[in-house]
Amino acid sequence: PEDTLIQVEDVSFSYDMGKSNTLRDISLDIPEKKVTAFIGPSGCGKSTLLRCFNRMNDTIPTAKITGGSIKIMGADIYGPRVDPILLRKSVGMVFQKSNPFPKSIYENVAFGLRIAGENNKNVLDQAVEESLHGAALWDEVKDRLKESALGLSGGQQQRLCIARTIAVKPSVILMDEPCSALDPIATAVIEE
Repeated sequence: PEDTLIQVEDVSFSYDMGKSNTLRDISLDIPEKKVTAFIGPSGCGKSTLLRCFNRMNDTIPTAKITGGSIKIMGADIYGPRVDPILLRKSVGMVFQKSNPFPKSIYENVAFGLRIAGENNKNVLDQAVEESLHGAALWDEVKDRLKESALGLSGGQQQRLCIARTIAVKPSVILMDEPCSALDPIATAVIEE
């Protein structure tokens, strides 16, 4: 369909070089500009499928797609000419466990932009502020941007990781239970 952002067709995935399938014959269309949630019991493959969308499973030597295809914006993301690192720039991911860098709050958010070559202080300042607002963290850290991100609470660290992800304006944001460590108020703000 025209408004499909991610198209999954008959995808099977294995962590053991195809000896057994963790995912088997998965097919679904995910529309653009919509929040789509995968709901199921622990261990059913939700995180594994998410990690297929930005090829994070490529980091596991024995893991592989054993059938089917995944297209994002019409392009087969497992095609021979696709660079997984470039793919991850447009398909960001926030993990269940926060993973802030041992840098300042500001530098955590600016990190992806700097890697992409952005060094204009005004652009970085604006992106950091907008992203921290978007992650409902700005009011709590606006006077502490030079302090270490590791000094933030667990919930604040997770919101910082969300800010870091949205700062680079990816086309797709994958979130693997990003609010599991947050209080109900912070969760509601992030979901909004």
